[in-house]
Amino acid sequence: MSDSEEETFDFKKFKEIKDEIERCKTNPETSGMFVSGWDDADQDVDVVENPKANPIDHVLWAAENGEIETLKQLLTSQPGLVHARDSDGYTPLHRAAYGNHISAISLLLSLGANIHTRTELGWTPLHSACNWNNYRVAARLLAAGADISAVSDGEQTPLHLAAAISHCKSTLVVLLLREDTTDIAEKPNNSGESPKQLALRHGIYSPIFEMVLPAISFIRSISFTSNPYVKEQNEDKM
Repeated sequence: MSDSEEETFDFKKFKEIKDEIERCKTNPETSGMFVSGWDDADQDVDVVENPKANPIDHVLWAAENGEIETLKQLLTSQPGLVHARDSDGYTPLHRAAYGNHISAISLLLSLGANIHTRTELGWTPLHSACNWNNYRVAARLLAAGADISAVSDGEQTPLHLAAAISHCKSTLVVLLLREDTTDIAEKPNNSGESPKQLALRHGIYSPIFEMVLPAISFIRSISFTSNPYVKEQNEDKM
């Protein structure tokens, strides 16, 4: 359309569309369609002007910035702060994972931080670590029992996040070292995309999936064993 042509808008139709969207959001049967498979929880981390103004903001700030001595002081005087949350549901453990502070992670876990805690969008601390290629933190969380198959509100696992980002090779390697990633690699999010598909389409490390997944599948299969007795039995059945 040229600059000289007039554009006309039917604002009544726009209002009708808006009203229909709001109706669908409040209907339990259709509200799920508004939960994106591309939730990006770390974009919503609270930015506080004066983080030292109160203990909750202070402990969250200390965790995100790796201020170990401050964390120790705060959590010694008020142990319950280990479970503090901001308005988006972030805990000190989320903040430490987001900020890539493995010492803070270890301290918080030793003081009872819940490794499975979730934000308002359903992100665990492992999601935060994986989204930013904080692979050492991801490995530490996995060693402490973090659930690699945990899904967010958008049905995203930590593997989805790592697979979709081109700078997350190290985190991908950490996650794919686990034999339980074969099923997760095929799991779709709310947008119908699996980690393997995301890697093929968006990332540059899809060959990692192509190399690792068949190997993991073989290791998990009955044909792979170092027990000569079992191996002989399997060969007899073939």
